[in-house]
Amino acid sequence: MKLKREAMNVLIIDDDPKFRMLMKRLLERKFFASVAEAENGVSGIDMVKKVNADIIFLDYEMPHMNGKQFLEKLRAFNKHIPVAVMTSHSEKEIVSEMLVYGISDYILKADVNTDLAERIGQIFLKNRHLFSKKF
Repeated sequence: MKLKREAMNVLIIDDDPKFRMLMKRLLERKFFASVAEAENGVSGIDMVKKVNADIIFLDYEMPHMNGKQFLEKLRAFNKHIPVAVMTSHSEKEIVSEMLVYGISDYILKADVNTDLAERIGQIFLKNRHLFSKKF
């Protein structure tokens, strides 16, 4: 008997609708993920409470609540969900600052055309112990 692999539940929080669509299509087609979306950190907090996400892909710069503020609120009630921060900035200070909030990894948006699928695959593999039944 062959076991069917359960779909990953992914939450994308990004204010750029085109980037969210790119991520959603990639996650659904290449990784067979079930994807929920939020356009900012405020709606992202609501979505975390509604969906059973296995991992969150979080934009750093957003209106209403940026990535750092989102992580502060998220970690108050969920310390374990993996979060990969997506940023246009490659400054080490930003990444170091986000590590304090327990991010799992980060994606530079400048690299999306070359290796986005590979980076997502690496992030899933790195965090597979948190959702081993699914991946």
